[in-house]
Amino acid sequence: MMKFRNILLAPDSAAGVLPEADFQRKVLGGVETLTKAQEKQQTDLAKVMGDLDRADKEVKAALEDLTKVKNQSNASYEDVLKRMEKVQRQVTLNANSSFRNPIQRALADEEFRTRMNATARYMFALQTKSKCDPAYIKLVEEGSAQAKAITGVDSGLGQATVPTDTFNTIYDLLLEYGDYSTLGTTRVGARTNVLPVATARPQFYWIGSQSTLAEGSAITAGAFGGSQVLLIINTLAVLMYAARELLQDSTIDLAPYITRQLVQSIAWGMDTATFIGTGNQDTTNGGYVGIFNAALANTNLGVSAGAGRTQVSKLLVDDFVQAQLTVSAQVLRKKPMWWAHPQMMARIALIKDGLGRPIFQTWQEVPNPGSIGSILGFPVHPTAIAPNTDGNSQPVIVFGDPDGQENGIRVDLELATSEDIGFPQNLVAYRALLRAGCKILTTAGSTTLKPFAVLSTAAA
Repeated sequence: MMKFRNILLAPDSAAGVLPEADFQRKVLGGVETLTKAQEKQQTDLAKVMGDLDRADKEVKAALEDLTKVKNQSNASYEDVLKRMEKVQRQVTLNANSSFRNPIQRALADEEFRTRMNATARYMFALQTKSKCDPAYIKLVEEGSAQAKAITGVDSGLGQATVPTDTFNTIYDLLLEYGDYSTLGTTRVGARTNVLPVATARPQFYWIGSQSTLAEGSAITAGAFGGSQVLLIINTLAVLMYAARELLQDSTIDLAPYITRQLVQSIAWGMDTATFIGTGNQDTTNGGYVGIFNAALANTNLGVSAGAGRTQVSKLLVDDFVQAQLTVSAQVLRKKPMWWAHPQMMARIALIKDGLGRPIFQTWQEVPNPGSIGSILGFPVHPTAIAPNTDGNSQPVIVFGDPDGQENGIRVDLELATSEDIGFPQNLVAYRALLRAGCKILTTAGSTTLKPFAVLSTAAA
């Protein structure tokens, strides 16, 4: 049953009658209070909805649950309240684990607080030469045993002990590879693969009274024009050894780390061939020509910047337009993109057009799914293997059709380990193999097969 609260009457009012002025003041005051509360609630709700994209799946699930209950006309007040409390709990947990103050997150961890307390008391006892609680001493010593120092010991795999709870957060600046997958990648079925490339299609003819070819005349036969390129498969290999003693001394399983490094080495080899391969028949290039050296396969794929533009900072927007004019016209109708080193892109970001606008636009300015930004409307992909020398006659960026290069995979990545080959030295061998190859789909001197354009700075 709904309850009513009695309204206190003014001393000069008649019993049971509130003066009109006081009545209006109380009513309007209550309305104003409710309005402010509603505005605050809407502001808080707007903040929550503004950050909803950053919420984890538990928060979104709780909100969906609350929405379902709200939409049920027979839902009780208690049901809605329970769902709202659940949403609040999930939002709090999400804040603790995502974007909340790191000090608050640390203090919310009971184990972390205990270790910090033990460390502080242990250090104080050492400084003041006082007695420390044995429980704190044990906690500190156990933590020290888990964090074996790397300094002064062999840094080979397995020698330096890393706690399992921090292993996944090891920081390094090793380059990450695998950008060859942004180019055309297919499975092939032979060691030597013939890839046909078309340069012309059959000619058409109009026949009739308004044509030079009358009805009943013989039609001139046409034919496809083209050539072929050869994609030769080689084996990409990585081999490494690790001492069994070192692996045994480690308190963690190094298999994921070793596997990741082997895979990255294979990707490094593929990126080298597909992006910066020089065509040299050696263990680094494998005889393959990468897209940043595409002019070695077809001299018509190279673009030199205007005279005097010997550094990236001196390039103009028309140099990038020239790259787009160098490729075959059909490339612009497909899904072309740019490839460049991340630091080269930072230099390009300072280049402006005739109106003073940067030619590099972020993904927020020109939305491109999966891209960090665009140049002249086409997405840009950073690749760590790309050249990064800012000087005269140096490649800066490549524009073209991803399908203009064929990366053929003959046999998928194979990972293997053996304890036999290093038996006398007590070594374990790890090996990764990939049978693959790459080929730019163009021919020497072709003016119709121009899938890429390499923009370079001007000569000195």
